[in-house]
Amino acid sequence: MKPVDLLYMGLGAAFMAKDKMQEFLDEMEKRGALSQSEAKTFLEDAKARARKQEEAACSCLRDELRKTLEGLNLATKDDIAELKALLIAQKPE
Repeated sequence: MKPVDLLYMGLGAAFMAKDKMQEFLDEMEKRGALSQSEAKTFLEDAKARARKQEEAACSCLRDELRKTLEGLNLATKDDIAELKALLIAQKPE
């Protein structure tokens, strides 16, 4: 399974969890266990936590991709720029 597939699975699970959480909060509001403002505050806090977790997951994924690419020993943009500068410097005028 590719890392991207795992990311899509995680996002799908997050959207399902969000929908279930919204249903639960709506039900609690109907029963009078939560006020509308309490439900709204809870949902906003949950969204903020989810954003932080998403940022951390993306950062981790970027780091893993960077490590994988480094392990392949591919030329980087900096490597190519350095070679280009060397070629230009050695070019006869």
